[in-house]
Amino acid sequence: MSKQALLAHERVRLSRARRQKAGLKRVEVFIPTDKVGVLKAFVADLRAGSQSEAREKVRSLIAKAYRQFHASCLDNIQVNPAKADFGDAAVVAAALMHRGNAEAYRLGREISALVK
Repeated sequence: MSKQALLAHERVRLSRARRQKAGLKRVEVFIPTDKVGVLKAFVADLRAGSQSEAREKVRSLIAKAYRQFHASCLDNIQVNPAKADFGDAAVVAAALMHRGNAEAYRLGREISALVK
């Protein structure tokens, strides 16, 4: 195989690994043409529900981080855990990993894994 084919193959493998890690699965279905819009709407709802579950998990981990490490790691980071989004979670995770102890680092890695 050529070098470009290997690179393309590697990109596909990495893409599949990222989707699998995110909990996504590729599915191919055959449906009537007039039902395509209904299926797309249903899939959009499924994805939105999945993202909201991850967001709630991130919010609970941020709340835990503030309870345990507010004074030592998050003293000058103001994030409302009840309204936190993935961007806020990335900031909190970075602060935990760079400024905290081993337990804070572990929690930061857990938050970071949900953000990616």
